Amino acid sequence: MSALRIALPSAVFIACAALSAQAETVRSVSANYNIDVGPVTMTEVKYRLNLNGGAINSRARIESKGISRVFSEYSAKVEAESVAKGSAIAPQSFHLVRQRDDNTREAKLRWTADGIDYAPREKRPERRARIDNALNDEMADPMTVVLRIGTAGKTPCPTVQQVFDGRDVFELSLTDKGSGELDGEQGYRGPVRHCVVSWTPIAGRAAEKNEPRESYDVSFAPIGELPSGQTLWLPVALSGKLKGLPFNAYVTKLSAEGGANKAANQN
Repeated sequence: MSALRIALPSAVFIACAALSAQAETVRSVSANYNIDVGPVTMTEVKYRLNLNGGAINSRARIESKGISRVFSEYSAKVEAESVAKGSAIAPQSFHLVRQRDDNTREAKLRWTADGIDYAPREKRPERRARIDNALNDEMADPMTVVLRIGTAGKTPCPTVQQVFDGRDVFELSLTDKGSGELDGEQGYRGPVRHCVVSWTPIAGRAAEKNEPRESYDVSFAPIGELPSGQTLWLPVALSGKLKGLPFNAYVTKLSAEGGANKAANQN
């Protein structure tokens, strides 16, 4: 599992640490967080979320940090455009640029009346056919799916979401593990809903490599309202294993507009 697989679904979890659980309209969020593998910070994510009426723009920059840079320089830039249509959040476009050392790869997705248009197309005919056959009208990009999970109902789990990032089609299945409280040790203090998120490959490289299903422990917090009046839940804590080693994602810096500040332990 790559750091990108952790970072994309969790990119917006830091937004919640700046906001209370009161019903305040969320307008924008700017935040950073670290992903630690064992005792070492391996990855930093800088995240921005902007809402303008029904239009939603989310961006993230992901970079390798610390000792991990000795072995490989990795970075990724992600930007997604989504739109709130009533109680639904629909994807419009997704742009991902990955760079590892001197190798750069790019993926562009656009949702049209004819389906999902993406480039570059998979070169291998059999793999391309499996990806195309797996795509459907309900599928969204990783950034939009995080927002869909956050507005799925009275709580963010249980729910099942299918995702396409331009290279892999996969499923995120969330199981409810009950309510609780976080004490602010990692950037958020307040009520949460605990969930287990399972990642399962459907089509693409990960599926062909028979990569095993993975599960993460995630705690979601109610951070405010969207312009539609829906309560927005977003993850505030994320942990699991990366190639057998434990990882943990946590807030480092944050600021937000729209909602009362209820952050803890800001560094």
